[in-house]
This record gives sequence, C-alpha cells and structure tokens, in this order.
Amino acid sequence: MRISIKSNAFPGSAIRGVNEEVVKLERSGIRVYSFHIGQPGLPPSRELLLEFTKKLLEKPFEYSMYTPSSGINELREAIAEDYTKYSGIKISSGNVSVTAGSAEAILATFMTIIDDGDEVILFDPTYLMYEPVINYLGGRVIRVRAREELGWEPSEEDVKAVMSRRVKAIIAVNPDNPTGRVLSESMIKLLVDLARDYDAFLIYDEAYRHLYYDGSHTYAIKYSLENVIALNTFSKDPAMPGWRLGYVVAHEEFIKVFNRVKQYTNLNPPTPAQYAGLMYLKNYKEKYLSETVPIYKSRMETMYKAIREYLPETVVVKPRAGLFMFPNLEPYLRRLNMNDTDFVMKLLRQCHVAAVPGSAFGEGGKNHLRLTFAKENEEAIREGIRALSQCLS
Repeated sequence: MRISIKSNAFPGSAIRGVNEEVVKLERSGIRVYSFHIGQPGLPPSRELLLEFTKKLLEKPFEYSMYTPSSGINELREAIAEDYTKYSGIKISSGNVSVTAGSAEAILATFMTIIDDGDEVILFDPTYLMYEPVINYLGGRVIRVRAREELGWEPSEEDVKAVMSRRVKAIIAVNPDNPTGRVLSESMIKLLVDLARDYDAFLIYDEAYRHLYYDGSHTYAIKYSLENVIALNTFSKDPAMPGWRLGYVVAHEEFIKVFNRVKQYTNLNPPTPAQYAGLMYLKNYKEKYLSETVPIYKSRMETMYKAIREYLPETVVVKPRAGLFMFPNLEPYLRRLNMNDTDFVMKLLRQCHVAAVPGSAFGEGGKNHLRLTFAKENEEAIREGIRALSQCLS
C-alpha cells in the first residue's frame, strides 16, 4: 500500500498502547490497578443524565441533527457566561467555538496558525499529543526543560533563550499533564508578554482548570485576548470524556478563521453532547464540583502518602491540581537496569498495575511514571502502590 510518509509523524500514543494491554488482562479476569488513563473516575451527574435522557426522548430530531460547525448558539453563550464568571474577563459567544473534544481543538488550532518552518515551544515533559501534530503540519518543535527541582516549572531564562521571530506559538498546559504542576502567575505573565513581544500565540491548555486542591486557576486570557488561545474540554470536571466535547476561547478574528478551518476536521461537535454540556453549565456544574473535587483530593492525598511510605527513595512533587502524579523512580530502575518503558510493561504484566512511562512525554520524563489517582478508591490506591513497590524489589 502507498501509505503517506507524513503519517509517520504519528507514532501512536503510549497511553493507548498501555490501555490495550489492560483491556486484554481484564477480559481474562485479572484485576488491574488503573493508574494509566487520564479521565475522571467518577460518573457524570446522575440528575443531568436523567434530564438529558428525558429531553432526548422529547426532542429526538433536534438532539440528533447537524448544528453549526462552531456549535449551537445556546451552548456558546453559556460557555461565554461561564468563562466570564470564573475568569473575571468579559467573554462573548463570538470568542467561543465548540469542538469535538480538545483533540479537535488542538488539531484545528495548529491548522489555523502553523506554516512550514514555524517554531512552537513545548515544555518537556508535557502532554504527548502536541508534537506529532506540529511535525505533521511542517512546524518545528523547540523543547524547554521543565525543571523538577522547580516543581516542574521551566526557568524564565530558559524560556527567554529560545524566543525568536520564527516562534509562532508557546504551549502551556496548566494544570499540567503529566506532572500535575501549576504554573506560577509570574510565569504565565512572562509567557503572555513574550507572545505579545514576538507576535506569537500562547496556547493555554486548561483542561483541569476546575480540579484544584490548593490555590486557584490563573486565566492567561485576562492578560491578552489577542495573543492567548485557551483550550478547554468537558472531558474532565463534568466527567464526559467519551461524549467528545470541548471548546476554544480566543479573539473573535482568530475564531472566525478557526471556524472555517474546523469545517474540514468535523462537520459539527456531537449534537447530543452539546445539549448535555449546556445542561451541565446551566444546572449542575457547581453542585457536581462541590461533590467530586473533595473525593479526588482525598485520592490524591492517599496516593502521595502511599508513595512516600512504600517508595521512600522516590522524588515526587505533590500536585496542587489535576489528576496526575509523576514520581521519579530513577534509583529503583537503575538497580533493576531497566528504563521506564520496559518497567511499565513488567509492572502491568507481572504485578497488574497500569501506568504510563514518563519518557512518553519527553526526555525530561525519563525514569518517571505518570500515575492517575482519579479512578481507584483509597484502599485500591494503597494496594496498587504497594504492588508497584514490590515490582521494584
């Protein structure tokens, strides 16, 4: 078959590869401790699902038909009101485009801004979806090391050193996947200032903006609507990852071009999901967050304490937000003479604990594991970390 050479830009997700192995083990009846998939471990609001089901039966055609590529107007207005409420910056529906999850938001954003040879700054380690898309579109990735000793924040000097007129965008995932790091407000201001000074964009991935356990979220867009493109999703705090619903908040002129481009990535966001997202924002969001965030915080605390107890040589930064922990297992892996990728497969097949190798997120992630505390309860988290420690002995 004459397959595109450019398709080699997409190596396949390490996360999905681990998940396929998990599915095989679970089908054979083996209990696996699920620390690998970055999705909420609690179901969506039951009250929302009941209301949605009722409305779907009442309006089956309306909830199943094509919509504008940018999403139904009611949802864009609700997102604008919600974003204005939490950010403190006045946002209109013209600043919003609804997408099929944040994955489409990422793809269509880069299709909108990248020309051949444009440079895009990524922190290392960080979310693994960005680099393949940039490479496919002819961009060039410039990696800046996120420093573990700084709580996984890059240094200001390192960021400034790579800026040039070829830089089209800086990507900041905040809170971060995989490290759980929250950027300081001074760093966010610096990134916005650099984007403005070099006529670039700050692509600000805010997927976990409501899942904070210490402190609160900083909205980069309040410093520059012209230079910030905020990416958001309904996959995390509403616990709707399979519904495939996300959105972009940005300057109206960018949104106009973005909407034209995204007509070729997806005709419209899933219509049923749009109405469910609208219900969430209008009727259920605050109550649901008040119920679920304390549970995730308890699970985070349990995992952190278990790592400190069972893996005392491990360096681990306690996350202030998000769903991930990123322990450094270098002393243990060195004694085993294994890298993180090989150890993850041993951990899964022999000890039945599912994790993601840190090196999947960049050179700076070597010898680390990405662990999510979202799915398992406190007892299972302790058991899983204990099993992990035994697999290292």
